[in-house]
Amino acid sequence: AMRDYGALFLGDRTCVPYGDKVIGTNHVLPTRGAARYTGGLWVGKFLKTVTYQEVRDKMSSAQLGEICGRLSRVERFEGHARSGDLRAARFGGGQIDWARLDELTKR
Repeated sequence: AMRDYGALFLGDRTCVPYGDKVIGTNHVLPTRGAARYTGGLWVGKFLKTVTYQEVRDKMSSAQLGEICGRLSRVERFEGHARSGDLRAARFGGGQIDWARLDELTKR
């Protein structure tokens, strides 16, 4: 089975030059073994990708905060953990042992 390739052109009505010049995909295969985790060259490789996240529900943020705190501590990212703890306490009504919530949320 074929797994690692730049682009696959199927049928006699399709050809490599279509991909290279017109369709937008390209058959150029990533080098140094990168084809294991990424595909071939295509127009999207030249576009800037931006993302955003927004949690609108208070309880959802509280639940995410609890999970974030635990996971971050496993990885020893204490700053990330405290950010999660703060949101868990602020939006879930809980307590955090490392700081006073009223002082942290006065802004």
